[in-house]
Amino acid sequence: MSAIALMYQRNSERASEPEFERFSPRVAQAKRLTNAPAAASGWGALAHKFDTAASLHRGVATDAATGSWLIAAGTVVDPAHSAPDGDLTALLRDYVAHGATVFERLDGLFALAIYNGRTRTLAIVSDPFAFFSVFYGERGDCAFIANSALAVAQQIQAAPSELGVQTFLRTGKVFGETTLWREVKRLRPATVLEFGADSVRESTYWSRAVDRSLSSLSLSDAVDATANVLPALLKRNLAREGKVWSDLTGGFDTRFMVALLERANIPFKANFVGSDDHPDVQIAKTIVKQTGWEHAHFELPRSWAQDAPQYLEEALYRGDGHLNVLLLLRPLWVHHRECEQFTTLLSGLGGEIWRGIYWWSERAAIGRTTDAHYERQLWSLMHPIPEEVLRANSKPWAQDELARQFRQVGERVPDAPNTFKLDSVWAFRETGHVGAWTSFAGGLLRYLPPLFSKDIFTFVTSLDYRWRVNNSLVKHVLDKYRPVLSNIEVEGRGPAAPLRLDNWYRFIPSRLAYARKAADKFSQIAFGKTLWQATRPVSYSRLEWRQEIVRHAAARGLFDPAAMHSGNLYRPERLASFLSDAQTETFKHEEFLGRVLTVEMALRETGASVE
Repeated sequence: MSAIALMYQRNSERASEPEFERFSPRVAQAKRLTNAPAAASGWGALAHKFDTAASLHRGVATDAATGSWLIAAGTVVDPAHSAPDGDLTALLRDYVAHGATVFERLDGLFALAIYNGRTRTLAIVSDPFAFFSVFYGERGDCAFIANSALAVAQQIQAAPSELGVQTFLRTGKVFGETTLWREVKRLRPATVLEFGADSVRESTYWSRAVDRSLSSLSLSDAVDATANVLPALLKRNLAREGKVWSDLTGGFDTRFMVALLERANIPFKANFVGSDDHPDVQIAKTIVKQTGWEHAHFELPRSWAQDAPQYLEEALYRGDGHLNVLLLLRPLWVHHRECEQFTTLLSGLGGEIWRGIYWWSERAAIGRTTDAHYERQLWSLMHPIPEEVLRANSKPWAQDELARQFRQVGERVPDAPNTFKLDSVWAFRETGHVGAWTSFAGGLLRYLPPLFSKDIFTFVTSLDYRWRVNNSLVKHVLDKYRPVLSNIEVEGRGPAAPLRLDNWYRFIPSRLAYARKAADKFSQIAFGKTLWQATRPVSYSRLEWRQEIVRHAAARGLFDPAAMHSGNLYRPERLASFLSDAQTETFKHEEFLGRVLTVEMALRETGASVE
């Protein structure tokens, strides 16, 4: 993965080099890069590109005839010019000749910066879903752009965003263009942001549409089309990668993805993470035993409780302050070991689109109406938190604002079925999840969710919505084309096979699990309480790990209300009680603890304070 740092100064032939020389090292530090960057410049523009062993599009592509250049981070899939070495010179020349229309053909997860020597403009381009995060902010007549939110916030001395901070504390995510800082924005999906001498223009090069030729396919035909179309698209997108890592868990999505990789003849090595008695590991081991797939099992050391705090600062910067640092510690440890073998990691993130699991809010009328209840989407995002710790009740305001954003996205096509609208909302929501995780690995690996390709997304969302209900399509594909995988249990959900007379009894435990989950969700919505605290087997003491984290943070004043940059958000006495509870075996709010720590670390690193 690469890092990019750019500066554009309006009404100036040459951008301020001292300003840029302060900004570029901040980006490199955020992504933990020490190598010398490739440099490029133009009228008002300065750019640095930092490459690593994981970079695909190396250095700067140039067009000497026009004085134009292009730098790219992430993975650009250009069906018109697929250079094995990732060279994007042909794309640059096409852009100079034809403009932003050339981006319509692109797929992948990327950030592009293109300087057009003819027009003296700098274009910043996000991928179709903006899952490779690129951030920008302005100070005076200077715009700063990078794939590090913290570096941009530090450079422009940004103030905290009330919406960003409150949303993160309540959901563990931020959505759309929102960040933790008021003046720092994340570029929206399929967007071209063009900086010129006296203007900034924004345009969109792609939007979701349905391929009507797929909508009428029967379930049987949809199964066959999936088994043929998807491997071809994966081959197109991944053939130049060589051997890759592929996540494998106990769920549907990674199993489906790896089965398709096998069908596409993409060389891979499966990996799974956790203790031997973890359900994900047990199921993954069963899968590799029956398929013979090459694999690796990563298990945290027993000293993890003492080791984990040393990764906190790196986790903050790699996660841009937009992912819970406590949830990042384990994957960060794993990524450091994965990159020693292969530089590309494939994830099952995005597989949910095949299963329509976010349609549950419209269960009584899926696909039969244009009405969508956007506020219900919040039920799966806002789990109970210890409200007494917060000084003010921001929940109604945060709920209203998020529902407004979801409605704005869903109602872009008012006459569309509710399934289309919720697919669109889900893709928007996933900037805060898939997009954040994709960006997190930068500097170590190129982290790709291959099922979230633009063309694959269009394919599956164009099929009859009924084939996605209850995981039907995924189950039938596995059952027909890789039956050994369909016969193996999915954690808590019975086999990954369609329900039949000869296997109905294997689904009884899953029905009981669904009932338990539904009761817990009802309790959360109605009473703000969780009935059951989920516990997962680990190879170290979870209590000792949490105690070490709290001690580490307290020693640095990160939990001292008088010293905290976010201290005004909390009631001091309630926060003290909360932190005391965090060091007990029965503590139930570990995620919220991580959110509080993440916000404080992010604001402190950028010098911003909540008033």
